[in-house]
Formats: sequence, structure tokens, C-alpha cells
Amino acid sequence: MVTAVMVGAGNRGKDAYGAWAGEHKQKLQFVAVAEPQPERRNLFAEAHDIPPERCYKGWKDLFAAGKLADLCFVATQDRQHTAPALGALALGYHVLLEKPMAVTEQDCRRLVIASEEVGRQLRVAHVLRYTRFFSTIKEAIMKGLIGKIVNISHSENVSYWHFGHSYVRGNWRRAGEASPVVLAKTCHDLDLLYWLTGHPAVKVSSFGGLFFYRPEQAPPGATPRCLDGCPHLDTCQWSAPRLYLRAVPLLQVGTRSRRLHNRILTGAALRCPGLLRGLSRLYPPLKTLVNWDQWPVSTITDEPSSREAKLQALREGPYGRCVFFCDNDVNDHQVVSIEFAGGVTATLTLHGFASSEGRWIRIEGTGGTQR
Repeated sequence: MVTAVMVGAGNRGKDAYGAWAGEHKQKLQFVAVAEPQPERRNLFAEAHDIPPERCYKGWKDLFAAGKLADLCFVATQDRQHTAPALGALALGYHVLLEKPMAVTEQDCRRLVIASEEVGRQLRVAHVLRYTRFFSTIKEAIMKGLIGKIVNISHSENVSYWHFGHSYVRGNWRRAGEASPVVLAKTCHDLDLLYWLTGHPAVKVSSFGGLFFYRPEQAPPGATPRCLDGCPHLDTCQWSAPRLYLRAVPLLQVGTRSRRLHNRILTGAALRCPGLLRGLSRLYPPLKTLVNWDQWPVSTITDEPSSREAKLQALREGPYGRCVFFCDNDVNDHQVVSIEFAGGVTATLTLHGFASSEGRWIRIEGTGGTQR
């Protein structure tokens, strides 16, 4: 079993890595947590049976206690990655660092040098390398099934509601406070291109902009907050109640599922919420469809099952704002062109307007095409 400490018990730390540990207790055990928000810190501690004396307000307090485990997870916000990762390495922890690695080249180099100097592993959570889809593509390339790679066309299609949640209303809306969207969101994809080609980049160009999520694009009469009497509340795709209270975009995704029962249940939740609410009393798992309390709702309040808490978050917090009247400045579309050593070329397209979340890739080789 590997023991670990967690720095940052937010959505990624608590709901991704923490949830995995809870399902695989024989493989990973968290023994301490550092998290400034008491509610999140307490929830993480309760989930992993961490005693109060091993719960800390910040990473400095955690590290002052010395090395407590084998591994340190750093799941803080983008601009708060470098310092705790360096501190963990200095104590002798192996480090799993949430992406992006850092927001400057200098800090990336500092982290690599520190890892090499102390002989500890520094792993960045570029998890797409380990998915079945991309690992199969990599295997096919290594076997030479399409000859030598000539060109890769890759696109990350961020759904309109996800982009509005994370990059217009949410934590990654401003590059100066978080990181540019091409780093915050497509660092996975840039890593994939490097990994698949097997060569470093020698030339890079990029352009894009903030095209749509701007005040001048707002429909007539739109209000700064969705619950301020906006006349478009029931028709706007980005309506906050539509996403956070009724989970309409998420249920619509379910109606396109390959599994028949998913299509039936999510369709019923959209058409007959009252009927499904009654059935959920007999079959509790249906309650999730009636009162969505998973991501992204879990990021707007620490009480995602409470309708009152969600309404309060929409009235007072950033997620209740109209997407056309936020303080966002990151691009909502961007293109990156890369030439790798050896002459392979690639393009990466990012945009925040997709009807469905997903990536697509097409790889042209001297012996065929892979997509």
C-alpha cells in the first residue's frame, strides 16, 4: 500500500484522487490533508479517517510536521503548484502534481531540477496517456501500423456549458489569476501531441481570442445575474438554474448514451421530473437525476444536495452571473500549430462552443491514417 498526503482538497483532490483512494483502500491511503476551507478539509478527513491532528490549514503547516507518507498529491490552483511541490520534494516525498505543471517555464525547470537533485519522482497528471483510447493509438504508432507520422490534426471540443462554468464564471476565467486557457485546458492535448510524435517541438505558433463571452453579445434586456429577473432565463442555454438546479445539459448528454436505460432515464428526467421524483423514493439511485449533486454543482457549494444552498450560491457567488457579464478574459477559441523535430507537423484546435464534450484526432502517416 502507498501512503499519501493531500495538498488541496477541492474538486480534483477530494472528488477525483480522494474518491479513487476510497474505492481502492488496499492500494492508496491518505494519512494527512492540507486545505484552507474547513468544510472541505473536514469532508476529506472524514472520508479517509484522518485524525484531527493530521488536518492542516495549509501546506506549510503540513510540511512542518515532517515527512508523513510516501507520496504527496498537490491539487491546488494553477498558480499555487510550484511552492508546495518544491516543499514536498525537499522533504523527500514523491509528488503527483495536478496539471498544468506550472504557469511559467522558469517554474517548470525549477521543479524538474529539484526532483532530479533529491532523486524523487515528480509526476504531472497528464492522465490521457493512460486512457485506453490514446494508449491504443500510441501502441499502433509504435508498431508502425501507419508508417511514419507526417501530420496530426487534433481538436478539443469543450461543451458550451462546461466552458461557461469553468472559463467564464469559474476559477479559470482570468489568465492572471489562474492560467491561459491553452495551458489550463489543452496542456493535456499538447502533452499528447509530444508523446505521440516522440519528438520535441522546434517551432510553435498560436492565435485566438475572446470572441463570444462578452457584454456586447448579451441578448437585449439580459441582467447581470440570472436570478435578477432576466427575461431569457427559460430559453438561454447558459441559464444558471438550467445547469445547476435542473442539470438540463447533463441530462441531454445522457439521452445520447449508447446504453438504452441511460437514454430512457435521462429522457424521463427531462420530460417528467415529477414522475421521476416519485420513483426515486422507491429507488434511491434515481435521486441523482432528480437533484444533481455531482460536478459541476459540487464546485459551487459544499452542500450540493441542498436546493437552498445552490440557490444561495447562484444569488451570491460567481456561478450565478450571466456569462455575458463576467470578468473573464481567457480566449474562447484558439489554434496552435507545431513543427516537431524530424519534420512532423501538428495542429491543435480549442473552442468552447461544442454541443457535446469530447476530443477527436486524425493522424496521417506514410502508410495510412489513424483516427
